Amino acid sequence: MCVVCGGEGPGLDRQADTQAVPDASAVIDNGSPIGCGPVTALIADGTIRRIAFKGIEIVRSVDCPIRDANWGTAVPENVREQLDERADGVFYRRRFDVFEGALDVHLNTQFTPHGLRLDLSLTANRSVLTNRAGFTLLHPLDGVAGTALTIVHSDGSEEQAAFPMAVMAGQPAFDIAGLRHTVHGVAVDIAFAGDVFEMEDQRNWTDASFKTYCRPLSLPFPYRIEAGHTVAQSIAIKVSGDASHSSLMAATNDAPATLPDIALAATPAWLSGAGRALFGHVPRATRLIRVDLGHDDPVDAAHGIAKLGGSVELELIVNDDGDIETPLADLAGRMRGSGIEVASVIALPRAYLQSYQPSGPWPAGRTITQAMNLAASEFPGARIGVGMLTSFTEFNRHAPPPELGDFVTYSTCAIVHAADDRSVFETLEALPHIHQSAKAIAGDRPLRLGLASIGMRSNPYGAAVADNPGLDRIAMAMDDPRQRTLFGAAFAVGAYAVAAACGVARIALAGIGGPFATGVIENDRFTAWPIHHVIEALVAMAGGQRVANPALPASVFGIQADVDGRRIGVFANCGFEDTAMSMGGGSAIMMSAGEDVTDPDWLARAEPVASDRIDLAPGSVVFTRGSAA
Repeated sequence: MCVVCGGEGPGLDRQADTQAVPDASAVIDNGSPIGCGPVTALIADGTIRRIAFKGIEIVRSVDCPIRDANWGTAVPENVREQLDERADGVFYRRRFDVFEGALDVHLNTQFTPHGLRLDLSLTANRSVLTNRAGFTLLHPLDGVAGTALTIVHSDGSEEQAAFPMAVMAGQPAFDIAGLRHTVHGVAVDIAFAGDVFEMEDQRNWTDASFKTYCRPLSLPFPYRIEAGHTVAQSIAIKVSGDASHSSLMAATNDAPATLPDIALAATPAWLSGAGRALFGHVPRATRLIRVDLGHDDPVDAAHGIAKLGGSVELELIVNDDGDIETPLADLAGRMRGSGIEVASVIALPRAYLQSYQPSGPWPAGRTITQAMNLAASEFPGARIGVGMLTSFTEFNRHAPPPELGDFVTYSTCAIVHAADDRSVFETLEALPHIHQSAKAIAGDRPLRLGLASIGMRSNPYGAAVADNPGLDRIAMAMDDPRQRTLFGAAFAVGAYAVAAACGVARIALAGIGGPFATGVIENDRFTAWPIHHVIEALVAMAGGQRVANPALPASVFGIQADVDGRRIGVFANCGFEDTAMSMGGGSAIMMSAGEDVTDPDWLARAEPVASDRIDLAPGSVVFTRGSAA
């Protein structure tokens, strides 16, 4: 029997002027169910998600994002959707425009008991400049990573390959006309038409998927779709077999580990003006300061850092050529004169803030090793790091040699390709793959993560991050509304729990001032955001030995440790359904939607409630207290 969506979603014919963007505090949109017999899926904002056969997810999503010349995703306009149930299946149709009507997009999807077919047409009303326009199909990780794959090429030949287990810096597959593989016993046969497709390992960008997409990266971009031209593509997915359950990825919630130290990121700009008023309100964590020696004045930078007191860790951006010895020596000398201990330094030439393919060509200017050696000479007592100040992607593509550095570092961002709530929480599935792959590169060197955030700090793939003055949910934006909400707090718990399970030594989850702050100064009063209380709890546990968690639902991430004779913990539901967690005794403080947690001392003043069971809504956070064993 076929099923169609209910409620006020695509189950009803509808038309809208623009695509709605949910409020930052809204409940996570779980999507509207659709399907036919054993083939089911969800529709959320026009994307076909969680395509499953007999309950086994076989495709993470199919979508047709239109990218501009900076890889920004065009916002759909004039959206029209229609859903029909007929004898030969369920049909979902979506129409919209992008670039102020320059491109008309028509997507037709047919669900049957044996699979689905998607047909796409893109018609240019006027010339359109784009980096990518066409189908994108995402493969899930569970039951897929490390398994066999048959690739059908455009000439009909077949290649026996595999989805990689370790995160692959290059591309796993090229010249794709079809893919055949098995997911937990379900045979999946996917045929592509209308363009040449290839695959990339999206775990590089913290996406929980492998991505098969069109227009090979070897072709020039951006490119033009000329006025009057129509691009037509199709994907046919066939499924069969009996489902079974197994997983190649180990659980992350119960692994013993020393809990990572917490850092708060900052720049001289964040440490000046209004940002300075935040100093007394941020939790006592490691200060991770980024100084751009090509733009920041060393005197001003040292002065701002001196206000912090104590020790700091530095991320230094140096120019690709010319004199860097003078500003570097000036910064080092002034910090010594202010009594600031520099515990660690990583120095990176500016060119390496941009992205390069694994094969290069790499920048011709100052090398990473040269910058590292100069930093080591000016900060002789500091530990020296190697790696990247951007994403794991660039770290993986330019892995530091094993003989260099005292530690390795990289950052992660949850909205490189998609910015909806579901996609952001799904990135937590990719983090174990990333950190385990990084540990294989690092060897004995500890992992110290830079900013692991929802928002994007810098854009290696374009001129700048996406402008977001309205604080909407958009990809590649630095200012993300969820930083200020309960969702952001829950995401931080999940990111920290995975880092702890993977043996990460230090992680930055927020900032001192700036767009990644834990709160804001309003009318001379510090207003805390939910992530502030999570950071406070994590700072209290950092460096302790992780205590084995009780049996947790799959969507719940958390950590607990014995601190000063008391067992404390923090847990979050990073899933899309209500779920319950067994407490096993003790008491709890719940942070849930609608609760006023703006008081920076909320967690210290809140009254714990004794409970054996806690009900967690999507995105909620609970702080636990009990007696140490």
